[in-house]
Amino acid sequence: MGLGGWRSWCGGGAVLFAVGCHSPPTSHGVPALPPPPWLLVRVEGVRVSPYRPGLRSAWDGPVPQPSDGAECGLLGLVAGLVNPVLGKGATYLCRIGSRPSQREQDPSLPDLTVHVSAGGGAAYQTFTAWDSSYHVFHSEFVVPVDAVPAEGLSIAVLDRDGSKSELLGNVRVRRHQLLATALASPPVLVVNDVQGGLQQLELVVTPHGAGVEDTWASVEAQRGVTEAPLRPLRAGEVVEVFAIGRYRIGTWHDQWIDPQGYPGGGPREYNFEAEPFRSAPHGSAVAIVGLADAKEGAVVAPCARFVARAGGPLGLGVNDTEPSNNEGGLQFLVRVRSPSPAEWISGRTSPCGVR
Repeated sequence: MGLGGWRSWCGGGAVLFAVGCHSPPTSHGVPALPPPPWLLVRVEGVRVSPYRPGLRSAWDGPVPQPSDGAECGLLGLVAGLVNPVLGKGATYLCRIGSRPSQREQDPSLPDLTVHVSAGGGAAYQTFTAWDSSYHVFHSEFVVPVDAVPAEGLSIAVLDRDGSKSELLGNVRVRRHQLLATALASPPVLVVNDVQGGLQQLELVVTPHGAGVEDTWASVEAQRGVTEAPLRPLRAGEVVEVFAIGRYRIGTWHDQWIDPQGYPGGGPREYNFEAEPFRSAPHGSAVAIVGLADAKEGAVVAPCARFVARAGGPLGLGVNDTEPSNNEGGLQFLVRVRSPSPAEWISGRTSPCGVR
């Protein structure tokens, strides 16, 4: 019996807060199948109060917040800290996972982002919905069931103001709630934080498998960074990227190089200005995963392995802010799999090439 059979054991309507479910059937005393090892948790609609609880004061000021340059930035090692994408390279990095310009909104409304974590472990997050009291994110998180602690997943809704964030509401969703929701029809869990400003948070929870997905992608060096022919990645997935190729960067520093970039570093002043790219060898291969202001970058020299802290398209290419005069190309092998509980909790995995 597969995941579909596991889901068929229990049904019902939309789930609100604590959810009950009859025990799975047994046959002649044989224990029922264990729960699925992973769940796919999708953050859907998020609604917050337009005012601070108990007050009539707005979350933000009457004029737009000053930009911190991170509307398409790269996540730092600590969730919520963003390395802005600046300079000429922003054109190439921002177009990966960009979103349509949002219609003019009330700047006094909060800038919504959602963070998912367990205990004191790593946090996984959505992009930011600017100036909104309601937004449907469609953001997916892969969560190992054994990584959910006794106190449950912590799901925090934040108002992202520049380089800092203010908590709008926090809920804890326990393992039995997640599993029961995955069995329900529809598999929807609706929660809120009555003490905070979070009026409603919709989660869709489904069983998730452990399959490994591979794909090859070819990138011309003169195209800079381009989107890989792959479905959008999910926050929490483990991503491995391997690169091969020979190419030339520019017409002045014109030696042929491979994905490790220029020996000795080369002309780093033409690197993307956000880390980890700024200090990497010029022309090295790069990978970027994420959407809008929530992206994560890795140097693929010639391989990289990481746990994606945010979901979205995968961009592949070279670390060069002026790629139009490049020659040659690269080939990338991308491998995506579900994380182990230890990988998910820590947000870290073993280096590429280590099993």
